[in-house]
Amino acid sequence: MKKTVLAAMCLLLMLSGCNHNKKEEVSETEYGPVVEQDTRTDEEKELEMIQGCINDYNINRIPEIEEYLNTQLHPLPIEVASLPEISSLNDLTEEPSYEETSNVSYAGSYLVDNKYKIIFLIFEPTGNSFWLNGRVLFQIDPSLVEQDKPEFTEYRNAMYYLLSNEKQVLNWLYGLDLELGEEGPFEGYREVKSMGGSVISSIDQIKSIAESVFTKDYLEKTFYYSCFYSETPMFREADGKVYCASSDLINQETSYVYNPHYIIAAKQDGNTIYLDMLSDSVGEIQPDIKRLTLEITDSGYRLPAAY
Repeated sequence: MKKTVLAAMCLLLMLSGCNHNKKEEVSETEYGPVVEQDTRTDEEKELEMIQGCINDYNINRIPEIEEYLNTQLHPLPIEVASLPEISSLNDLTEEPSYEETSNVSYAGSYLVDNKYKIIFLIFEPTGNSFWLNGRVLFQIDPSLVEQDKPEFTEYRNAMYYLLSNEKQVLNWLYGLDLELGEEGPFEGYREVKSMGGSVISSIDQIKSIAESVFTKDYLEKTFYYSCFYSETPMFREADGKVYCASSDLINQETSYVYNPHYIIAAKQDGNTIYLDMLSDSVGEIQPDIKRLTLEITDSGYRLPAAY
């Protein structure tokens, strides 16, 4: 009897020991699987990131990435259908100037169609998604761009008016550069005497001025609520007069200006016109390709966004 009890106790202790060991094994992995150390070199990570970037453009994943990251990425130039694949960083030409003047850890480029330079900038070689630590630039030698190309005359003429008035209209909507009079029936609001030389007597008049430059859809989505319909709008109307709230904003100027003389290519999709062009910065034409969009409306060309 004693031997039977002793054997049972030994068996119980063995089982308890096994269960204890199993619990220790579970606790070691309860936070997830063991992650293997990344043994890839920085060069291998950079190559993988660039290959991923090229693939994203070639399978048209850019809109999806823009939505996921809530950002805007450079589109492929209109005349470039896809980007060549690479198998080695040796397929690229290093661009040391970017590494010397910024926090870029790697910069390499190649030419497409002997015309367009594609520059890949990597800020940290992670080997993961290119877009979290990388940027792409599309450039062209300005000497390769024909100035004032006749086929773009209609777009160029529209842009002269739209771009020359764009910043002024935005300033007015922000309550800037207005000729104001005395305070009226609304506390903190002063009468708008004129807007760019035009006497203002209604909010509809302000809308008409704004819609001579921007599409109505863009203005309604971006400005009209805060300008006219919120609890504390920028503008109020009463007795045939318009009043503007005080604004603490200051005029903002961009560092570059789109140059209508340097339109590279154009593409129409429905009522939308896409233009690739160059810009001025500090009085010099820059090689970076800019994308500008025009919308065809019943009243002519309009800007569907601010530039």
